[in-house]
Amino acid sequence: MKHTPKLITNALSSKSLSWATISQAFSSEKRYQVFQSALAEMLAAQSVSFIPESGQPDFLERNANKKSAAVAGDPLSVYWTDLGKLRPTSRIEEFILGRSVHLLRKVILNIICDNPTAAVIAVAQEHLSSYSEVLAKLKKRNITALSGRRTKRGAIALIQQRLRELNNLQTALIDRNLHLVPVLAAKYRGVGVAYEDLIQEGNTSLLRAVERFDHTQNVRFASYANWWISQGILHALSFQSRTVRLPVYLVQALNRVRNVQAGSPGQIDIEEIAEQTQLTNERVERALRADCSCISIHANRDNNDEYSLSELLESPHEDQPIGEPSHESLRQSLGHVLDRLPSREAYVLRLRFGLDGHDVHTLEEVRQELNVSRERVRQLQAQALRRLNQPTPKKELAKFA
Repeated sequence: MKHTPKLITNALSSKSLSWATISQAFSSEKRYQVFQSALAEMLAAQSVSFIPESGQPDFLERNANKKSAAVAGDPLSVYWTDLGKLRPTSRIEEFILGRSVHLLRKVILNIICDNPTAAVIAVAQEHLSSYSEVLAKLKKRNITALSGRRTKRGAIALIQQRLRELNNLQTALIDRNLHLVPVLAAKYRGVGVAYEDLIQEGNTSLLRAVERFDHTQNVRFASYANWWISQGILHALSFQSRTVRLPVYLVQALNRVRNVQAGSPGQIDIEEIAEQTQLTNERVERALRADCSCISIHANRDNNDEYSLSELLESPHEDQPIGEPSHESLRQSLGHVLDRLPSREAYVLRLRFGLDGHDVHTLEEVRQELNVSRERVRQLQAQALRRLNQPTPKKELAKFA
């Protein structure tokens, strides 16, 4: 290679690119852009190890060589102990890891494009997540396996090596930021989901944050991951904390309202809550209405009552009590009475009061239907009601009063 950088020459001779070397080469975005293309070309063609330290305990833990005593107790205690061993990333380490991950994704994409065979693509799909940037770019470029094409010698081994290195770097970035999750999950303790489940949801969201992280935006990975972790936790609260699911935005509003109420020494009105939470009065009222729990209809009415709430409900399958008129008998009796009225008056009553399946009509609608004046409709309605108030029809309908 003409004008081969010294970094490439040393890597080819030593068959390795160490963390110390990459830290110097990727210390800034400008330096990364200088070395990016040459390194990507070399890593896509040569089996040079890329940051082999990333898979070692020394790269992740504070004192990896120091033996720790076995921890006994519940799984959460073991988790806290293991979490305490991990060393958080510094700002520069986050950007170096982000650039390294970006470079390896580019290398893997180049290997697949140079060898678009079923075997190479299958290996990539097996090891990459479903929302991987590499798979998204393959789909966008419409790269599919070419039938009848033979895989280049060493391509399978090379892509497997790069996939392992990519997994090690992403795992390092995840493990060294796991401490972010319990801090955010602690804000939502006691709201319907177990603390351990909240941590699990936050860890899952951290995996997605690594896939979506863009080092070129000059934003720390920890700051970027905080948003993903919070969204994952809120999503879990939305689906798991109550019987009736609430939208995520309403769960956020409800949590802010609860925090304000908990910090207030006494009763606080909606206007004050809205001012402190920076929400509208309508949003606060809706959050307060949603802050209710569901109970089982099989639960007892009180602690000393042996009867359940379900026994207070009327059964729709029970027969009509003897002596009480039914809706069907009312409909039939009313139909008989209306049939004895003049047809025009009966038709006006049916339209005005929505009888016999008709919708309720206004005076104007009835006027248009009969092609008469509104005053004439009032007269017909009044005449029909006076007829119904006669002793015979009144007596027939009195049992339904």
